[in-house]
Amino acid sequence: MPEGPYRVLDQYHSKPRKLRIACVGAGASGLCLAYKLEKMLTPGSWELVLYEKNPQFGGTWYENTYPGIACDIPAHDYNYTWDPKWDWPQFFAKGADIQGYFEGFAKRHGIEKYMKLNTKVIEGKWDETDGIWNITLENQKDKGVWKDWAHVFINGTGILNTWEWPKIDGIHDFKGSLMHSAAWNHGVDFEGKTVAVIGTGSTSVQIVPQLQKCCKNVKVFMRSPTWISPPFGAGALQTDMQKGAEVDAGQRQYTFSEEEMHKFRDDPEYHLNFRKRIEAEINSLFGMYKQGSELSDKFRDVITKEMHRRMGPGHDKLKEFIIPKWAPGCRRISPGDGYLEALVQDNVTPVYGGIKGISPKGVISDDGVEHEVDIIVCATGFKVAFQPAFRVINGEGKTVSEDWSNGPNLYMGVSAPRFPNYFTIVGPGATWSNGTLIPSIETTIEYSIQMIKKISTEGIKAVEVKQEALDELYAHFDEFHTATVWKEDCRSWFKDGKIKNRIYLWPGATIHFLKSIKRPRYEDYNYRYRYKNRFAFLGNGDVKGTSSGDVQMLSPYVRSSDHDWDVE
Repeated sequence: MPEGPYRVLDQYHSKPRKLRIACVGAGASGLCLAYKLEKMLTPGSWELVLYEKNPQFGGTWYENTYPGIACDIPAHDYNYTWDPKWDWPQFFAKGADIQGYFEGFAKRHGIEKYMKLNTKVIEGKWDETDGIWNITLENQKDKGVWKDWAHVFINGTGILNTWEWPKIDGIHDFKGSLMHSAAWNHGVDFEGKTVAVIGTGSTSVQIVPQLQKCCKNVKVFMRSPTWISPPFGAGALQTDMQKGAEVDAGQRQYTFSEEEMHKFRDDPEYHLNFRKRIEAEINSLFGMYKQGSELSDKFRDVITKEMHRRMGPGHDKLKEFIIPKWAPGCRRISPGDGYLEALVQDNVTPVYGGIKGISPKGVISDDGVEHEVDIIVCATGFKVAFQPAFRVINGEGKTVSEDWSNGPNLYMGVSAPRFPNYFTIVGPGATWSNGTLIPSIETTIEYSIQMIKKISTEGIKAVEVKQEALDELYAHFDEFHTATVWKEDCRSWFKDGKIKNRIYLWPGATIHFLKSIKRPRYEDYNYRYRYKNRFAFLGNGDVKGTSSGDVQMLSPYVRSSDHDWDVE
């Protein structure tokens, strides 16, 4: 804060201060941030850098290339809401098609200029005196370390961004090919091999049907049951394309014809309506997560019958194991084509229970049996990054890990008390199982940019959310979730990997979250200013249009009808 008495700033009202903005990650969140900054902030009032640890941008869709990778949200609902893609080849997009979409988006909007690829963020440390984040970075090519700084620090890495080997004794003693689903080795030949797949989550659900087609034998190690559901949001597809026709129980994927894609292209209103019906259907299903509700009971009945039908007669042990006792949705549901059908094939062997260890020859199950295999695939997902994968240190010298020692502490999934000018895009507490994710990413970014604009135009040095606001929000979470299926006895990353814990999921459907975060509740934040007077931003009595003499800028409230107006 300047020395001496307060003096009026010689500037027009709310003149933006130029801010440096740093974002970790150049996936869906980082690309959206760059686009929205250009739309929402005054040109020249900001700088942006997107730090990306990989040699290419795209995030999870660049990193994951395993066989069968696809999105479990319909493709026409998995693009930016304002940037539809009419030529998705299939109803559920393959990973390469989604990566292609994001690459095309970045090129169309010139976003690559903001990126620093092969750059891993090691640490962000807040300097309260200067009101900046000092950032430590590591070049992934030569491991050289360098420094940068920013006024605003954004974590755009998402929750599932750091894969890790499962904690199994002897895992690296295995003499065959060992790979993780998030680091697929495309040089390994699976044809005619005996393969172990560890895990029953959404990744395993997609990999197993592909391996079943080419491997001599696939042993699927199953520790936990899982719901395998019909696809969500398929009502529009069934109405418009399938016309209510019976579909193959094991093949819920749909390939659009050239004619259908051209109709999307040539009739934007029809395409928009098709997309809206998918999203509306998904938003309308939130009632299934309310414990004991009619919709929850209906889903349990429908999915149970469907799983039995897809496995066919017999296979009683598999059915007894794989169909959960807890309600659908306690863990994320997997709508997987061909998975159940693959499990009952002659060359697939389900192995139930835990794993004792891994030997040089294969996997040792809990019963002591050694299963000899040529290849082990760990479809065990990601380390759930409720805490960032890099160190974040506040002005008191405390890391996020230390501050969150009792669990995540994040308001609306975006702001952390005691960590100024720091925003997380769809972190714990946001919508990870309540519907589609892209709209939540977009709206959280718009929320963060509204906060950034306030910092820039109102002379704010630091803004941080109040702990008391978050305490009351979490109290609402806890009371709401006493009646949801997420509290049941399943282990899930919604509960920080535990069976019993606070549930870090938004208490409502995606559209409920969007309504809540559309505009910041500025009253829930603490502010520290750059000047002696919080009203210094009022300046010298001029507005932006004064110097230019622009008639429109100097008379925005004079109008011929009652519509919104604002003063620049």
